[in-house]
Amino acid sequence: MTTRISFQSMMVNLFLFALKGLLGMQIASASLLSDAVHSLTDIFSTLIVLIGIRVSSKPSDAGHPYGHEKIECVIALLLGVMLFGIGGGIGWDGVKKLFHPAAAVPQYSVMNGLAMGAAVVSIGAKEWMYRFTMKCAKRIRSSSMAADAWHHRSDALSSVGSLAGVFGMRLGYPVIDAAACLVISVFIFKAAYGICADACAKLVDAACSPELTGRIKKIAKSNREVLAVDALKTRQYGSKIYVDLEITLDRNASLAHSHDVAEEIHNEIEGDFSQVKHCMIHVNPSMLVNHHHI
Repeated sequence: MTTRISFQSMMVNLFLFALKGLLGMQIASASLLSDAVHSLTDIFSTLIVLIGIRVSSKPSDAGHPYGHEKIECVIALLLGVMLFGIGGGIGWDGVKKLFHPAAAVPQYSVMNGLAMGAAVVSIGAKEWMYRFTMKCAKRIRSSSMAADAWHHRSDALSSVGSLAGVFGMRLGYPVIDAAACLVISVFIFKAAYGICADACAKLVDAACSPELTGRIKKIAKSNREVLAVDALKTRQYGSKIYVDLEITLDRNASLAHSHDVAEEIHNEIEGDFSQVKHCMIHVNPSMLVNHHHI
Protein backbone atom coordinates (compact mmCIF):
# COMPACT_ATOMS: atom_id res chain seq x y z
CA MET A 1 0.00 0.00 0.00
CA THR A 2 2.76 2.47 0.94
CA THR A 3 4.51 1.93 -2.41
CA ARG A 4 1.29 2.58 -4.35
CA ILE A 5 0.49 5.72 -2.36
CA SER A 6 4.03 7.04 -2.75
CA PHE A 7 4.03 6.44 -6.51
CA GLN A 8 0.67 8.20 -6.92
CA SER A 9 1.93 11.15 -4.85
CA MET A 10 5.05 11.53 -6.98
CA MET A 11 3.05 11.44 -10.24
CA VAL A 12 0.59 14.08 -9.02
CA ASN A 13 3.42 16.30 -7.75
CA LEU A 14 5.27 16.00 -11.04
CA PHE A 15 2.15 17.13 -12.93
CA LEU A 16 1.55 20.04 -10.53
CA PHE A 17 5.21 21.12 -10.73
CA ALA A 18 5.07 21.29 -14.52
CA LEU A 19 1.69 23.03 -14.58
CA LYS A 20 2.44 25.69 -11.96
CA GLY A 21 6.02 26.19 -13.12
CA LEU A 22 5.10 26.90 -16.75
CA LEU A 23 2.22 29.23 -15.87
CA GLY A 24 4.26 30.96 -13.15
CA MET A 25 7.01 31.81 -15.64
CA GLN A 26 4.48 33.08 -18.17
CA ILE A 27 2.95 35.60 -15.76
CA ALA A 28 6.10 36.20 -13.62
CA SER A 29 4.33 35.17 -10.41
CA ALA A 30 6.76 34.62 -7.55
CA SER A 31 4.15 32.88 -5.41
CA LEU A 32 3.16 30.46 -8.18
CA LEU A 33 6.79 29.66 -9.00
CA SER A 34 7.51 29.11 -5.30
CA ASP A 35 4.50 26.82 -5.16
CA ALA A 36 5.87 24.87 -8.12
CA VAL A 37 9.23 24.41 -6.39
CA HIS A 38 7.39 23.18 -3.30
CA SER A 39 5.68 20.50 -5.42
CA LEU A 40 9.06 19.44 -6.81
CA THR A 41 10.56 19.00 -3.36
CA ASP A 42 7.55 16.87 -2.39
CA ILE A 43 8.64 14.34 -5.04
CA PHE A 44 12.03 13.92 -3.36
CA SER A 45 10.55 13.85 0.15
CA THR A 46 8.10 11.10 -0.82
CA LEU A 47 10.94 9.06 -2.31
CA ILE A 48 12.98 9.49 0.89
CA VAL A 49 9.99 8.44 3.00
CA LEU A 50 9.48 5.31 0.92
CA ILE A 51 13.12 4.30 1.39
CA GLY A 52 12.93 5.11 5.11
CA ILE A 53 9.84 2.96 5.67
CA ARG A 54 11.46 0.00 3.93
CA VAL A 55 14.64 0.30 6.00
CA SER A 56 12.84 0.84 9.32
CA SER A 57 10.69 -2.25 8.78
CA LYS A 58 13.76 -4.52 8.64
CA PRO A 59 13.91 -7.02 11.52
CA SER A 60 16.35 -6.67 14.41
CA ASP A 61 19.90 -7.83 13.81
CA ALA A 62 23.17 -8.14 15.72
CA GLY A 63 24.09 -4.52 15.01
CA HIS A 64 20.59 -3.19 15.83
CA PRO A 65 19.09 -5.49 18.50
CA TYR A 66 16.27 -3.03 19.20
CA GLY A 67 15.27 -2.75 15.54
CA HIS A 68 15.47 0.07 13.00
CA GLU A 69 12.31 2.08 13.81
CA LYS A 70 14.21 5.24 14.76
CA ILE A 71 15.34 5.62 11.17
CA GLU A 72 11.83 6.88 10.46
CA CYS A 73 12.32 9.61 13.06
CA VAL A 74 15.56 10.66 11.39
CA ILE A 75 13.76 10.81 8.03
CA ALA A 76 10.94 12.87 9.54
CA LEU A 77 13.47 15.25 11.09
CA LEU A 78 15.23 15.68 7.74
CA LEU A 79 11.90 16.43 6.07
CA GLY A 80 11.13 19.00 8.76
CA VAL A 81 14.49 20.71 8.22
CA MET A 82 13.83 20.63 4.47
CA LEU A 83 10.52 22.37 5.06
CA PHE A 84 12.25 25.06 7.13
CA GLY A 85 14.60 25.67 4.20
CA ILE A 86 11.72 25.83 1.73
CA GLY A 87 9.83 28.26 3.96
CA GLY A 88 12.89 30.45 4.32
CA GLY A 89 13.48 30.54 0.57
CA ILE A 90 9.88 31.40 -0.20
CA GLY A 91 9.84 34.09 2.50
CA TRP A 92 13.02 35.65 1.09
CA ASP A 93 11.51 35.68 -2.40
CA GLY A 94 8.50 37.46 -0.92
CA VAL A 95 10.68 40.11 0.70
CA LYS A 96 12.54 40.76 -2.57
CA LYS A 97 9.26 40.86 -4.47
CA LEU A 98 7.87 43.29 -1.90
CA PHE A 99 10.60 45.84 -2.65
CA HIS A 100 10.80 45.10 -6.38
CA PRO A 101 7.31 44.05 -7.48
CA ALA A 102 6.76 42.75 -10.99
CA ALA A 103 4.68 44.68 -13.46
CA ALA A 104 0.96 44.02 -13.16
CA VAL A 105 -0.46 41.50 -15.60
CA PRO A 106 -3.38 42.74 -17.72
CA GLN A 107 -6.68 42.15 -15.97
CA TYR A 108 -8.14 39.90 -18.67
CA SER A 109 -4.99 37.96 -19.46
CA VAL A 110 -5.79 34.38 -20.49
CA MET A 111 -2.58 33.12 -18.89
CA ASN A 112 -3.48 34.89 -15.68
CA GLY A 113 -6.82 33.11 -15.58
CA LEU A 114 -5.15 29.76 -16.31
CA ALA A 115 -2.72 30.37 -13.45
CA MET A 116 -5.61 30.91 -11.06
CA GLY A 117 -7.13 27.68 -12.32
CA ALA A 118 -3.84 25.86 -11.73
CA ALA A 119 -3.78 27.11 -8.14
CA VAL A 120 -7.33 25.84 -7.58
CA VAL A 121 -6.44 22.42 -9.04
CA SER A 122 -3.37 22.27 -6.81
CA ILE A 123 -5.37 23.08 -3.68
CA GLY A 124 -7.85 20.28 -4.34
CA ALA A 125 -5.23 17.71 -5.36
CA LYS A 126 -2.84 18.39 -2.49
CA GLU A 127 -5.58 18.41 0.15
CA TRP A 128 -6.79 15.05 -1.16
CA MET A 129 -3.22 13.71 -1.06
CA TYR A 130 -2.83 14.96 2.51
CA ARG A 131 -5.94 13.16 3.71
CA PHE A 132 -5.11 9.97 1.80
CA THR A 133 -1.48 9.85 2.98
CA MET A 134 -2.32 10.75 6.59
CA LYS A 135 -4.92 7.97 6.71
CA CYS A 136 -2.26 5.47 5.65
CA ALA A 137 0.29 6.97 8.08
CA LYS A 138 -2.08 6.51 11.02
CA ARG A 139 -2.85 2.96 9.95
CA ILE A 140 0.81 1.89 9.91
CA ARG A 141 1.86 4.43 12.60
CA SER A 142 4.53 5.98 10.39
CA SER A 143 5.91 9.34 11.56
CA SER A 144 7.82 9.87 8.31
CA MET A 145 4.71 9.29 6.20
CA ALA A 146 2.79 11.66 8.47
CA ALA A 147 5.51 14.25 7.83
CA ASP A 148 5.14 13.64 4.10
CA ALA A 149 1.38 14.14 4.46
CA TRP A 150 2.05 17.52 6.04
CA HIS A 151 4.24 18.33 3.05
CA HIS A 152 1.10 17.87 0.95
CA ARG A 153 -1.00 19.99 3.33
CA SER A 154 1.59 22.79 3.37
CA ASP A 155 1.60 22.67 -0.44
CA ALA A 156 -2.18 23.07 -0.42
CA LEU A 157 -1.85 26.05 1.92
CA SER A 158 0.85 27.58 -0.26
CA SER A 159 -1.44 27.16 -3.26
CA VAL A 160 -4.05 29.21 -1.42
CA GLY A 161 -1.42 31.92 -1.12
CA SER A 162 -0.58 31.55 -4.80
CA LEU A 163 -4.22 31.98 -5.72
CA ALA A 164 -4.37 35.16 -3.67
CA GLY A 165 -1.17 36.42 -5.28
CA VAL A 166 -2.32 35.75 -8.84
CA PHE A 167 -5.68 37.30 -8.07
CA GLY A 168 -3.92 40.41 -6.77
CA MET A 169 -1.87 40.67 -9.96
CA ARG A 170 -5.03 40.37 -12.00
CA LEU A 171 -6.54 43.27 -10.07
CA GLY A 172 -3.43 45.34 -10.73
CA TYR A 173 -1.86 44.99 -7.25
CA PRO A 174 1.27 42.81 -7.69
CA VAL A 175 2.34 43.60 -4.12
CA ILE A 176 -0.26 41.04 -3.02
CA ASP A 177 1.87 38.41 -4.74
CA ALA A 178 4.79 39.26 -2.43
CA ALA A 179 2.54 39.27 0.63
CA ALA A 180 1.25 35.83 -0.41
CA CYS A 181 4.82 34.49 -0.41
CA LEU A 182 5.31 35.70 3.16
CA VAL A 183 2.04 34.08 4.27
CA ILE A 184 3.08 30.82 2.57
CA SER A 185 6.39 30.82 4.45
CA VAL A 186 4.61 31.23 7.79
CA PHE A 187 2.38 28.19 7.12
CA ILE A 188 5.39 26.12 6.08
CA PHE A 189 7.41 27.17 9.14
CA LYS A 190 4.53 26.09 11.39
CA ALA A 191 4.29 22.66 9.74
CA ALA A 192 8.08 22.23 9.87
CA TYR A 193 8.19 23.03 13.58
CA GLY A 194 5.51 20.44 14.37
CA ILE A 195 7.29 17.74 12.36
CA CYS A 196 10.71 18.44 13.92
CA ALA A 197 9.30 18.62 17.46
CA ASP A 198 7.58 15.24 17.08
CA ALA A 199 10.68 13.61 15.56
CA CYS A 200 12.98 14.97 18.28
CA ALA A 201 10.62 13.77 21.03
CA LYS A 202 10.82 10.22 19.66
CA LEU A 203 14.58 10.37 19.13
CA VAL A 204 15.20 11.31 22.78
CA ASP A 205 12.86 8.58 24.09
CA ALA A 206 10.09 10.90 25.26
CA ALA A 207 7.34 9.34 27.38
CA CYS A 208 3.99 8.44 25.90
CA SER A 209 0.85 10.47 26.55
CA PRO A 210 -0.73 10.38 30.04
CA GLU A 211 -3.82 8.84 28.47
CA LEU A 212 -1.88 5.85 27.12
CA THR A 213 0.15 5.32 30.29
CA GLY A 214 -3.08 5.50 32.29
CA ARG A 215 -4.60 2.73 30.18
CA ILE A 216 -1.51 0.55 30.65
CA LYS A 217 -1.58 1.10 34.41
CA LYS A 218 -5.29 0.22 34.47
CA ILE A 219 -4.55 -3.14 32.83
CA ALA A 220 -1.94 -3.94 35.48
CA LYS A 221 -4.20 -2.91 38.37
CA SER A 222 -7.11 -4.92 36.99
CA ASN A 223 -5.24 -8.16 37.70
CA ARG A 224 -6.48 -9.45 41.06
CA GLU A 225 -2.99 -10.70 41.99
CA VAL A 226 -1.43 -7.25 41.74
CA LEU A 227 -1.28 -5.44 45.08
CA ALA A 228 0.21 -2.22 43.69
CA VAL A 229 1.79 -0.66 40.65
CA ASP A 230 5.11 0.69 41.91
CA ALA A 231 6.47 2.31 38.73
CA LEU A 232 5.62 2.69 35.08
CA LYS A 233 7.97 4.06 32.44
CA THR A 234 7.26 4.36 28.74
CA ARG A 235 9.38 5.60 25.86
CA GLN A 236 8.70 6.16 22.21
CA TYR A 237 10.99 4.34 19.83
CA GLY A 238 10.07 5.52 16.36
CA SER A 239 6.59 4.19 15.66
CA LYS A 240 6.88 1.70 18.52
CA ILE A 241 6.64 1.92 22.32
CA TYR A 242 8.72 0.32 25.07
CA VAL A 243 7.15 -0.27 28.50
CA ASP A 244 8.91 -0.86 31.84
CA LEU A 245 6.52 -1.80 34.64
CA GLU A 246 7.02 -2.62 38.34
CA ILE A 247 4.28 -4.42 40.27
CA THR A 248 3.92 -5.73 43.80
CA LEU A 249 2.76 -9.31 44.40
CA ASP A 250 2.31 -11.39 47.53
CA ARG A 251 5.74 -12.21 48.96
CA ASN A 252 4.59 -15.77 49.67
CA ALA A 253 3.77 -16.47 46.03
CA SER A 254 6.05 -18.94 44.32
CA LEU A 255 8.49 -17.85 41.64
CA ALA A 256 6.52 -19.77 39.02
CA HIS A 257 3.25 -18.12 40.05
CA SER A 258 4.78 -14.64 40.03
CA HIS A 259 6.17 -15.34 36.58
CA ASP A 260 2.74 -16.45 35.34
CA VAL A 261 1.09 -13.25 36.64
CA ALA A 262 3.76 -11.06 35.05
CA GLU A 263 3.46 -12.92 31.76
CA GLU A 264 -0.33 -12.58 31.80
CA ILE A 265 -0.08 -8.81 32.23
CA HIS A 266 2.69 -8.66 29.63
CA ASN A 267 0.58 -10.48 27.03
CA GLU A 268 -2.48 -8.36 27.76
CA ILE A 269 -0.56 -5.08 27.33
CA GLU A 270 1.07 -6.17 24.08
CA GLY A 271 -2.25 -7.57 22.87
CA ASP A 272 -4.21 -4.38 23.57
CA PHE A 273 -1.56 -2.01 22.21
CA SER A 274 -0.15 -3.09 18.86
CA GLN A 275 2.40 -0.25 18.97
CA VAL A 276 4.04 -1.77 22.10
CA LYS A 277 7.11 -3.57 20.80
CA HIS A 278 8.48 -4.72 24.16
CA CYS A 279 7.12 -4.82 27.71
CA MET A 280 9.40 -5.55 30.67
CA ILE A 281 7.74 -6.35 34.01
CA HIS A 282 9.61 -6.45 37.33
CA VAL A 283 7.96 -8.09 40.33
CA ASN A 284 8.45 -6.75 43.87
CA PRO A 285 7.46 -8.86 46.90
CA SER A 286 5.02 -7.23 49.30
CA MET A 287 6.27 -5.60 52.53
CA LEU A 288 9.73 -5.03 51.04
CA VAL A 289 11.14 -1.76 52.33
CA ASN A 290 13.50 -0.93 49.45
CA HIS A 291 12.09 -1.89 46.09
CA HIS A 292 14.46 -2.23 43.17
CA HIS A 293 13.52 0.30 40.50
CA ILE A 294 14.21 -0.16 36.83
